[in-house]
Amino acid sequence: MTLISKGAAAASGCTLAVDSKIEFSVVNWPMPDPDTPSTYAADLQAIGRGLKGPERLRLFAERSVDEIALLERLGLPLEDAGSYRRVQLAGSSYPRGIVCPSRFGARALQALWAATRRARVKVLDRTMALEILAEGGRARGVLACDLRTGGLRAVAADAVVLAAGGAGNLFSLTTNPKELTGDGYALASRAGAALDHMEFIQYVVLTAAPIRGYFLLTSVLLRGALVDEGGARFEPADPQMLSPPEQKRLLADFMAWIAQRKRAAPGIRVFWDGTALGPDLARQMPKTCAAFARRGHDLVRRPVEVDLGAHQFLGGVVTDLQARSTIPNLFAAGDVADSVQGADRINGSGIMEALVFGAIAGARAAEVRGTARKPPAIPAAYGRRSPHPSGRLLEWRRRLASVMDEVLVVRDRERLSRLEPMLSDNLRELEDGGLVGETPATTRMLHELRSALTTALLVVRASRRRERDLGLFLTTRSR
Repeated sequence: MTLISKGAAAASGCTLAVDSKIEFSVVNWPMPDPDTPSTYAADLQAIGRGLKGPERLRLFAERSVDEIALLERLGLPLEDAGSYRRVQLAGSSYPRGIVCPSRFGARALQALWAATRRARVKVLDRTMALEILAEGGRARGVLACDLRTGGLRAVAADAVVLAAGGAGNLFSLTTNPKELTGDGYALASRAGAALDHMEFIQYVVLTAAPIRGYFLLTSVLLRGALVDEGGARFEPADPQMLSPPEQKRLLADFMAWIAQRKRAAPGIRVFWDGTALGPDLARQMPKTCAAFARRGHDLVRRPVEVDLGAHQFLGGVVTDLQARSTIPNLFAAGDVADSVQGADRINGSGIMEALVFGAIAGARAAEVRGTARKPPAIPAAYGRRSPHPSGRLLEWRRRLASVMDEVLVVRDRERLSRLEPMLSDNLRELEDGGLVGETPATTRMLHELRSALTTALLVVRASRRRERDLGLFLTTRSR
């Protein structure tokens, strides 16, 4: 087995990054009575607007219980639920969210890394997958680029598992680490695999400064107020008196207010004001307050700038219940797959989604027996050097994020119709110029831009096809 990691293995990706951008991580565990896997599956079905089949959701909910044992073996004993605080997240019928121990993501990665070393898995870290190589219509390996040297190599494989994360960096504000640029979606799309529901992207209220992309606890966020530079203010009634479904609607009102103010006055800044909470704010979010204090900002006494940012893509590579894509020998799991998330999601389900379907994908891929011993040929396009310097590629990425910011929340039909041909032309221009940069760093920038353009095009096309927005984003027409 060969593991290809774009970042430093066990020291990159969303699992690690979440530790530094949130007060605490949560894992949903539908136990004990009266909560069950069936009630969890029903909640997922409801919040996802019925886009996912009940069989898939039941499988996920039942396997979520099983995966608790894996976390325990990794040194994270969540099975002893009595020793951990539980929270009822918006969209959940029961308090099934277990508050994870500190540094949960880092500890999980370190434990998995140790298991990988014991299993003698070959690891290629700081290496980017550029293409899924196929023969006879089947995935037979990947083309990989060593990001330190720029060297290309074809890696033969009987089966390929995509677990490349999402694409938050299509947008200028996100919870995602910088390496998540849609590589998995782009790889699958170029290989001819089906993707679905790419129009559904979960966005959340994030801080914009002095720390970009920090997630404020929803239970605390809703107790504060929003105010813009012009003095307009949105201050709801006490959310502690509301049920979780009502809190979900209130959060939607919060985000709608930000979107409306930004749309009415482009460039205006919006702030979250939690000063009325006094010392209770520091008690509820001690880690968050400490992080901002280190940047010279006292959240207890000063409002903080916020905006809407991308969190998780809810669609992706179409898979069956065995994590198989529509391309033989190509599997997908985690954020890159169109798995259990529908038109919206319950927070706390992401880690388990990766564990459940990652285990299934790995098991099914290991069963594939082929003759992939000789590496497939490297595509001819990699024999041409790109004329685009790093400065132009960087500016290209900035422009892409700017135009995609305009369609994160509000999908204007006319804007989308103009955006699709522009993205298509940009992608064609980039690829026709050549797929190797003048330096290793430029090659990385080129392919991250290629991934981002490809994924942006998938989002725009899916958005144009959707007739009903189902509430996650707002579809409009220019007046």
